[in-house]
Amino acid sequence: RCAPSRPSASRASLRAPSRRIAPPAPRRATAAAATPSASDPVDNEAYTCLGLSVCYEKRDNGRLAERLMIEPLSASSLECMAAGAKTSFKAAVGVTHGVAMMRDKAQLPADFQTGRFADEWDYRLVAASRTWRRPHAVDNLIGIVPIGEVRTSWNFSLEHKRVLNMVNEVNDSDNIKQDMSIDVYGRQKKEEAAAALAEDSPCTGAAEAKRQQQEEELDQLLTL
Repeated sequence: RCAPSRPSASRASLRAPSRRIAPPAPRRATAAAATPSASDPVDNEAYTCLGLSVCYEKRDNGRLAERLMIEPLSASSLECMAAGAKTSFKAAVGVTHGVAMMRDKAQLPADFQTGRFADEWDYRLVAASRTWRRPHAVDNLIGIVPIGEVRTSWNFSLEHKRVLNMVNEVNDSDNIKQDMSIDVYGRQKKEEAAAALAEDSPCTGAAEAKRQQQEEELDQLLTL
């Protein structure tokens, strides 16, 4: 008489009651702690980007003079440039925030030596540098122009010139033009069309003839 065969380990494991594994405890999000807030000061070793743009100044004689300007570039601006948008920037360089804050052209590449630092430099630089601390910029945009590298392959265009000292003087005539430009109901065109129709209408001529006839009849009665 044959002894009953033992079930194999694999079969036994199939019949064994399943054990539920407790899900891992949720981890606290650390992104908020890792990402500096807007009010935090910018570290001198933090990444930032500077651009060399072609701008213009209007002289007293009305002519435009070309000016090369060194300006801080925000993360969104560089992203648009990398996507092929038209820009007045000829070159961009990746530097640290501390180097940019020094405003020392000796620390910048040769392309930037003839440029002039933009006005309100400290304020604009801090604002631009803070955009490079955002997660999207850190993960995807810093590699466009790494620290110490210069890139000049942009869609450079002077189709729309940037005039630095342009002053817009607004007067009453500008307000009237603006009001007419937003006339979405076409009131001006309707009024002009109605006036033209009245001039060309045969009824207008008939009314004028009748008025003259009445005046002549009145003159005749007065002479009697």
